Amino acid sequence: MGKKRKDRNSSGSGSVNKTKLTKQRGPSQEDTSISISELLGQASAALYPDAIGPLQSEVFERSYTDSFKLSPEKMADSGYEPTIKDVMNCMRTIDTRLVAIELKLHAIDSLEKKVCDFDKELKKIWVALEDRVKRTDARVCALEEKVELVDVGATIVADRITQLEKERNELRDDVAYLKSQSMRNNLVFTNIPEDNSTGSEPPEVTERKLRNHLEEKLKIAKETADAMRFERVHRSPSHPVHGKVRNIIAKFTFLRTGN
Repeated sequence: MGKKRKDRNSSGSGSVNKTKLTKQRGPSQEDTSISISELLGQASAALYPDAIGPLQSEVFERSYTDSFKLSPEKMADSGYEPTIKDVMNCMRTIDTRLVAIELKLHAIDSLEKKVCDFDKELKKIWVALEDRVKRTDARVCALEEKVELVDVGATIVADRITQLEKERNELRDDVAYLKSQSMRNNLVFTNIPEDNSTGSEPPEVTERKLRNHLEEKLKIAKETADAMRFERVHRSPSHPVHGKVRNIIAKFTFLRTGN
């Protein structure tokens, strides 16, 4: 009976010890293989899957080294593990960096919007410029056609002007010839009194004075002077001046004689 109780006690104590061993708390061998930076990286990846990306390991490692400025020998000697405060500080650093990243992303979004607006305005300006260029090209083409027509018209006008100048010169020569032929039949009489008190004297008065001059000064018989026929008799073509006598120009037609 005594041996059985001892066996039971020993088996009970063994089971108690086994139970106590199974109830021991602390990090297992598998858990200690994960570093704090990896653990924080997994946590941040779960919380912010789109914001951190490839920078998370660097952020955790940097914050980890900033929080624990211990040499590897000291950490190995002391067996130092980060506390909750260190983890919170690291999380605050991550949050600050995320806020900065969000601000930069907002700035990039704003810049992208401005670039889009600028691109739209640039397209509008480009369309307006293309329209203006098309209208300018059309006007230039129309002006070129008009210039060509004007050149053709100018050539025609120049030829016409040359022809008219040639005709004018011919007419001038003809007039000079006719004038010279007409002046061959003209006689000029000078020093015959002129009554220009009331302006130019009438041709009848001039002709009568010429006949009297032929009778008195040239001693031509009155019958002969009266028989002379003039095509025209007039004073020299100039404005009458009071006190100045103009010459008489007479063109004879024929001399009428009686049988």
